[in-house]
Amino acid sequence: MIHRRCVGFVLAACFLASPSAWGANPPAVDAGGVTGLDLQTQLEKGLRARRPVEFVYIAEIVKLVEDGKLPRKLVTTTFVWARRQPTLALQYFQFALQARARAAHLDVTLPNLRDQAVGINTNGGEAGVTQ
Repeated sequence: MIHRRCVGFVLAACFLASPSAWGANPPAVDAGGVTGLDLQTQLEKGLRARRPVEFVYIAEIVKLVEDGKLPRKLVTTTFVWARRQPTLALQYFQFALQARARAAHLDVTLPNLRDQAVGINTNGGEAGVTQ
């Protein structure tokens, strides 16, 4: 006799593994990791923004997305990745978004992290490096 939970798990796994179930990406990823919320709320809640400077940073990122200067998909996939980090999700998001935008050769100026992220000192967080 097969246990009901096992059958449910197998069916759910088959459905979730099937790319035809939702197309190329799961709907939650396309929506920014959370469904039913706007991008700004998703970033604020999901990255646990607390300080006023963090809310300003998120507002600036959302404005860049709305103006079409920063691809929403780049922001949402970085958001989903940063939320998986055990601590400091917002800081991971900030640095990863900056690195990914640079790697994609986007012509966009992101907010200055010297004013935003915790732990950046006068030499950009590169301990022992002088300029």
